[in-house]
Amino acid sequence: MPDLKGFEAALMKRLNVIDMDKTFLKTASSAIINLKKQGLEVDRVYWKGTPRPDRFIINGKVDPDFWGKFRDLGSNFRRFEVFPYGILNPEGFYFKGTIAM
Repeated sequence: MPDLKGFEAALMKRLNVIDMDKTFLKTASSAIINLKKQGLEVDRVYWKGTPRPDRFIINGKVDPDFWGKFRDLGSNFRRFEVFPYGILNPEGFYFKGTIAM
């Protein structure tokens, strides 16, 4: 859990820089932290939207066991994509999810 606490602190530090609705920010950060708890290896979190950010994009790597847990977590996502990585034999899957207002 210390890794999770450090991740949560770093995530909030990064996300509090932008001008965004605090309720949505709290909901999105909770969803991202739940993904991390359930086994998503989060590589990158960034935001999009003009003039103000209105969605977060989460990139990470998943393992096959993650999908059994995702069913309960997936309600916050407007969109998500999964694709294999690895040249000859897929070594795993990349995950890209969008949480939007």
